[in-house]
Amino acid sequence: MAGKLRHILYTWLVTFLGWVVLFFSFKVLNLDLGKEYLIMIALGVLAEWFTVYLPQGQLSGGFSVVFASYLIFGSAPAIWISALAVLFSQGIINRGNPLRTAFFNSSQYVLSLYIADYLFRITGGQALSSYGLKISNLLPLLVFLVSFFVINHLLVNLYLFPGRKYDPKPFRLDTLYWDGYTYLFSIPFGILMYLIYRPVGITGPFLLFLPVLAVQFVLRLYVKTALFNKELLAFYQIAQKAGDRFSSEQIMDLLFKETNRVVPYQTGIIYLWSHDYQCFKAAMVIGPYKNQLFGSSLGKGEGFIGLAIENRQPEIVYDSKSDPRLKGEGGLIQVHRSLLVIPLFVETEILGALVLGEKRPLAFDQRHLRFLSVICSQTAIFLANKMQVKRIQENANLDIITGIFNQRYFFEQVEVEFNRAKEKGGTLSLVLLDVDHFEKINEYFGYRAGNQILVQLAGLLKDEVIHDGLVARFGGEEFIVGLPGFNRDSSREFADFLREKIRAHQFHVDDSLVQLKVSLGVAVYPDHARDVSDLVKKAGQALAQAKEAGKDRVVVAF
Repeated sequence: MAGKLRHILYTWLVTFLGWVVLFFSFKVLNLDLGKEYLIMIALGVLAEWFTVYLPQGQLSGGFSVVFASYLIFGSAPAIWISALAVLFSQGIINRGNPLRTAFFNSSQYVLSLYIADYLFRITGGQALSSYGLKISNLLPLLVFLVSFFVINHLLVNLYLFPGRKYDPKPFRLDTLYWDGYTYLFSIPFGILMYLIYRPVGITGPFLLFLPVLAVQFVLRLYVKTALFNKELLAFYQIAQKAGDRFSSEQIMDLLFKETNRVVPYQTGIIYLWSHDYQCFKAAMVIGPYKNQLFGSSLGKGEGFIGLAIENRQPEIVYDSKSDPRLKGEGGLIQVHRSLLVIPLFVETEILGALVLGEKRPLAFDQRHLRFLSVICSQTAIFLANKMQVKRIQENANLDIITGIFNQRYFFEQVEVEFNRAKEKGGTLSLVLLDVDHFEKINEYFGYRAGNQILVQLAGLLKDEVIHDGLVARFGGEEFIVGLPGFNRDSSREFADFLREKIRAHQFHVDDSLVQLKVSLGVAVYPDHARDVSDLVKKAGQALAQAKEAGKDRVVVAF
């Protein structure tokens, strides 16, 4: 909130100072040259209209008009010409920017010109409108140009900082790179417009300005080619790197990184389908809302994003405030005006979606949509392969009936915990659990019903043990629980808790309710054993003692 307030105050402070300068500059304007001023303003508007827009900046011949106005008429007219040209052009074609941005941009031009002119004069510069282009003015002019460039970028970057602090470094460098090109071709044209104005008047700069538009057109073609090359590089990087060496997380991170080459965005989310939760989960998030969005859920067909995923249809939102499809939507849509939703799917399998958000409207276009649709279809293949391998590996670790870990995987993990306890002087407890009189359940209800009860019991144990340890099916109606860090007393207490929990639970078998009783044997390292196999043996002996003593009880090994 404080950051937003600072941004608002900064915006209106720059705007206020800019209009103060305009007010005091008005009295030195030569209104007899009003017609020529208007022609220069019109040229400035045209230059803005033909701007070449880039992912993190723009190319415009507008500075050639500003510079020529400064050389021809002096600082005060140049200030007014630049301010009105920017205000009119961005007020008509504003690329989705609010009115305050148009006011800010015109004011920062005014301040940049005012300060640059001040530095020009204190370094010995003399007004070119009166004294002409002399050798003695070259150094002050260089000071003027450099200071204008620096001040202009400083004011703009402070304005854009709340959104750009999450931009990747290459984008910020690209902005300076392309703006440098703008100045390199604008400065010579500005000088030529000044030189031709002296013998032929305002007609000369007007005619000379046509090549400026032609140069912008050529640059637009060049920029499109450069951006196309970036897209090709992104495709190449995905294809080259997202192979066997990369995990799912690395592939998602690579997708974000390569997307950044072409598409500017503030927040990025990758939703993936979760078989455990039966919904789409935010598997990776970058941007300012990472903590709030990571792990968030999205049901099938839920909201605008869920519907786009279900329909496998890429969607673009130019302005969430005016898009009727987003009426009543919450979450990401509340804080971003522009959205891109690109479903991730392979043939009939829907994996999830890539969602990009940007605070300003009209941030994305159809080129972005096409690029991401292609790169996401490529990425989806790699992700699907990784997810399939992961599912196969997970299934190999699960008991085929109950769905919890099998004995093999359990003992692999227990060996790890045992070695850790041995190295650090810790403890490890094993609890063996057996369902009392389970054979009677099989005889009365049948083996299929018996398996249903085992599945429900496994789910109950998993829910209760998941935060403290590991549970697996040991065999038949027996289960085993590993509890790192538990001693003799805490193990017995936890085992008794499980016994009571199971005893109070009602298990469903078709239309019938069944209650279970269990016996449990507990063994603890280092109290009862020196290795895992001996620990299992002692827990088994304790379980046998619990059975012999009447069942429905907990026995701790001696």
